[in-house]
This record gives sequence, structure tokens and C-alpha cells, in this order.
Amino acid sequence: MATTPATETQRSHNTEDPITFEEAMNRLSREERFRATVYAMNTLLVQKGIYSPEEFELQFRQFAQKNLKNH
Repeated sequence: MATTPATETQRSHNTEDPITFEEAMNRLSREERFRATVYAMNTLLVQKGIYSPEEFELQFRQFAQKNLKNH
């Protein structure tokens, strides 16, 4: 689930300007805001080398396995 940064060069190729943070907060549902937060945090942590995509996937799988046993 690793992502790539939206650099200024990448942004300039978009046909429209990105929305503001405030607009995003106002327009997204609570669930979508949560998902956007997780996406942004994981992107930053992978980019900064805090953990690798593989480490993230391992932790995700371990969490899923643990929680599925409880259902």
C-alpha cells in the first residue's frame, strides 16, 4: 500500500489545482477523512524510511489474522 509523493512536477501535469485541506475536510465523509489520514500517514512514514511497504504489509496481515480469530 505504499504511495508516491505528489511533487510539484507531478502536480503541474494535473489539469486542475488540488483542493484545499479545508475543502477536503468539509467535503469528505468521516470514513473518507479517516482513510485519507491513514493513507497520508503511511505515505509519509514509508517515504521517510520509518518502515518499508513490506513491513507495513506484515503488520497489516498480523493485525487481520489476530482480529479474524476473534470473530
